[in-house]
Amino acid sequence: MLELRQISHHYPGAQRAALSQIDLHLQAGQCLGLLGSNGAGKTTLLSLISGVLAVQQGKMHWDSQPRLGLIPQQLAFYGALRVAENLNLFADLYHLRGAERRQQLAQCIDVCALGSLLKRRSEQLSGGEQRRLNFAIGLLQPADLYLFDEATVGVDASNRQPLLGAVEQLCAAGKAVIYTSHYLEEVERVAQRILLLHEGQVRLDVDKRQLLGDNHGLLLEWPQQVPAGITELIHSLQLSAEALPRGLRINRLDAAQLQAITRFVSQQTPLPSLLRFGRPSLEQLYLQLNGGRL
Repeated sequence: MLELRQISHHYPGAQRAALSQIDLHLQAGQCLGLLGSNGAGKTTLLSLISGVLAVQQGKMHWDSQPRLGLIPQQLAFYGALRVAENLNLFADLYHLRGAERRQQLAQCIDVCALGSLLKRRSEQLSGGEQRRLNFAIGLLQPADLYLFDEATVGVDASNRQPLLGAVEQLCAAGKAVIYTSHYLEEVERVAQRILLLHEGQVRLDVDKRQLLGDNHGLLLEWPQQVPAGITELIHSLQLSAEALPRGLRINRLDAAQLQAITRFVSQQTPLPSLLRFGRPSLEQLYLQLNGGRL
């Protein structure tokens, strides 16, 4: 659907480029999780793709005339209008008519839990409610590629779940999605590919399954210090462990090794304050790759 070749962008007066030689391929039905700390270039990249910024250097190629849906980080509706008035205004701007209009409006109102808010002025909504309205307006637009830029900031956990479900449904319907969020559990849920930006450059572009893998690890932390004897046990089990300030992390172990360690731990006082077994999370890997910065 979309190919970027050697895309670079430099803001006037900036000491370094916001983006430097970015290559990217995006296919229909694919969700790309776009990660990076503040200032890494995520919003600049989305602005270039959406046409908000002009391409300065490099090439951007679309397979066909793009139809874009943008859910921006900034609120993009009219505060003086009621929720229903905003939705109908944007439905007009998106040229929605007849049955398609009714279906799209009903779906967006349901997914974003706006039914009880339709008569309220948008400026009087809470921050999370305004964010849900912002999400609904972007979701309302018929598009082939949807760009989500921190779209769920301020939305409570229960209301976030249907929004993430809507993103998954877009991909299932053959739409492409670029999704950026500091809620890494969201990105881990919806994305098939992970692209990590660092200081305007691509540090990582890989399939999520390849990144997370199938290996199971163990994370242990104690209230004060690691109990005596566990280092010798780990060595006897032919495992390697990463030392933490009050704990340790084992990246790979099998069921028998896990059983031996948990048997030892259960006999110690005090018990661990944290014991976590399973595949590494995207957040754990991201912090390692990005130097501990969100």
